[in-house]
Amino acid sequence: MKQGIRIVICSLILVVLFAPAFDAHGSLPQKRVLLLYSEDKAHPAHELTDGGIRAVFWSNKLFDVRLYSEYLDLSRFSGPGHARAIADYLNRKYAGTKIDAIITIYPAALDMFLGEASAGFPGVPIVACEIDRNSAERLERSPSRRLITGVVLGDNIAPMLDSAFRMRPRTKRVALVAGTSFNDVATEGIFRKGLDPYAGKIDLIDLTKLPMQETLARVGSLPPDTIVLYASIFKDGAGQSFVPREALALISRAANAPVFGLYDPFLGYGIVGGSLLSFEKQGREAATLALRIMGGESPASIPFGGEQAYANLYDLRELKRWGLNESALPADAIILNKPVSAWERYKLYILGAVAFCLAETALIIFLVVQRRRKKVAEEDLRQKKEELDQFFNVNMDLFCISNTSGYFEHLNPVWEKVFGYTRDELMAKGFLEFVHPDDMEATRQAVTELASQQKVIDFENRYRCKDGTYRWLEWSSAPSGKLIYSAARDVTERRQAELEIVQQRNELAHVARVSTMSQLASSLAHELNQPLGAILRNAEAGELLLQDPSPDLDELRAILADIRKDDQRAGAVIDRMRAWMKRREIERCLLSINLLAGEVVTLVRPDAEMRRVRLEVAADPAVPPVHGDRVQLQQVLLNLLINGMDALDDNPPARRLVTVRTRPVGATVEVTVSDTGHGIPADKLLRVFEPFFSSKPNGLGMGLVISRSIIEAHGGRLWAENNEAGGATFFFTLPAAEGGHAK
Repeated sequence: MKQGIRIVICSLILVVLFAPAFDAHGSLPQKRVLLLYSEDKAHPAHELTDGGIRAVFWSNKLFDVRLYSEYLDLSRFSGPGHARAIADYLNRKYAGTKIDAIITIYPAALDMFLGEASAGFPGVPIVACEIDRNSAERLERSPSRRLITGVVLGDNIAPMLDSAFRMRPRTKRVALVAGTSFNDVATEGIFRKGLDPYAGKIDLIDLTKLPMQETLARVGSLPPDTIVLYASIFKDGAGQSFVPREALALISRAANAPVFGLYDPFLGYGIVGGSLLSFEKQGREAATLALRIMGGESPASIPFGGEQAYANLYDLRELKRWGLNESALPADAIILNKPVSAWERYKLYILGAVAFCLAETALIIFLVVQRRRKKVAEEDLRQKKEELDQFFNVNMDLFCISNTSGYFEHLNPVWEKVFGYTRDELMAKGFLEFVHPDDMEATRQAVTELASQQKVIDFENRYRCKDGTYRWLEWSSAPSGKLIYSAARDVTERRQAELEIVQQRNELAHVARVSTMSQLASSLAHELNQPLGAILRNAEAGELLLQDPSPDLDELRAILADIRKDDQRAGAVIDRMRAWMKRREIERCLLSINLLAGEVVTLVRPDAEMRRVRLEVAADPAVPPVHGDRVQLQQVLLNLLINGMDALDDNPPARRLVTVRTRPVGATVEVTVSDTGHGIPADKLLRVFEPFFSSKPNGLGMGLVISRSIIEAHGGRLWAENNEAGGATFFFTLPAAEGGHAK
């Protein structure tokens, strides 16, 4: 019981502390940041850096930052094969993830990324954290600088050296200890550069790149006027790998002189202290730069930072071990590992115990109050349930509660009225048994989506009545655990009305096609007369050849081939006329709009020649296919072409031109029909699509109305504009289709 109470108290405290943070980040735009650490996850400096980065991102008020951390372990595995493998792994892993910024920690991670992995993250800005000054200067001269800024590590070593020499004023020698890894060499370079001002004053004992055993022997036999400067050892001269501060502990225990270092994770493992570089501050500064970049600043405009990431820290145990005077320390020095009193050692436990007792008292009071509230809430819940049941039973829509196993849990009385079944009959069978076979798969997918994704969805299907007929239902369903709450509306009458409208539109379109064919009768007759006349002439020529005792068989074969070609040409004209004249259901398929435009222009060209109108086609070969009914779309284009030619009757023959153009526009295909006539009066430009409005003496005013209804039924748009140079242009767009073979 007590353990349960403790869990409740801790949970309440966590909710109170962290609920505002969750609420704040939930409404912010989301950003993704990739953290690339040079070493393995156990590296202590990386842990401090990571803490600083996360503290800044967690407390920021600009973005909801999601972090992705990768530990590259480049000191232990430094070959090119490992770098390529890591790059391939990163590129594959994050191929489908949009990364908004990358923070690399230590120069090795930056060099690996720029050398191997950058191709998988094109244009992603980089914050190079904890790099040396040489790397920063190299980046300033690099083309990569436009995408990179960073934080310089350990560049200001002078205060640490000044503090060491002030505490050991008789120092004449410095023993420099460093390993052989990339990071070891970089830190060694920082120390050597920092010792340049002491050249001629301080002798340097070079203990770098030695095997660990030799290093331990050498630091244990140093002259008495020496201090040890420890850079880092990820890998010693014998190739053995180390955690740098564990290597430091070995060296400090073996050394006969005080050891100084540059980094705050080394404190407590053998260094005296000084002006130490804080990895936690480095991480904070790097995260701040990343926020500035994600907020819109260019990386190239942000100078490299890192100058403020230091703290004066000292280890009291090492001060006493080497007899160093605390009075020589800076005024702002922080001394760690001081002896603490019992109160200081246990005050958190004491305060925690008091707080726990107070919390238990508060919890008891809370539980008593909650018990009373529970009774009131149960009574309110009972009343609400009665009200909900009453609403459920009197509503005229179909309400139900079902489970994800496929059975109804609760139905309102409207179901019995609409479908003729009793409630027991409906609940005895799975609800899918009443669904129309053609709607079964879509309904299964809807139920699966409700069960897995836990979101509200809308869909339609047909449900079987007891008399065998089907009713159309429009559903809105929401999941709750293993239950599905649904409201349905009977839309059968609406669907029937929509079907009647489609049928009426198709009938009207058929009448319009018949009317259009009557307008083209003379030109079609002319188009038929040409192949028929050619057939007659070829037949007469064949008869003459056959009168010859030795007819030329090759010539006869050529004549027969011409007759066959002209017969096919006439047949094609008749087939087009038959397709246009007959009643038919809509047949949608993938269509080439360029091919369709060419067919319509071929059909109308004889009429254009009779009117002395030039037809031009400018088809963009990059136009994608569309999904639609061939005859209906041909009808729209033919109607626009005839209207364009009608608009040219008053023009002299030299200015009678109708142009058809096609081109892709975003996710649509645009078709235009332009003429060089007098245009459409401004007060009539919007009325041309009104039913029974026509500028032609014998026009019914339905051609453009039907054309617009066809285009809108295909998911497109039809409109008209006047040309600046005269005439008018009719535009229509259709959604572009993907895949398949266009006909």
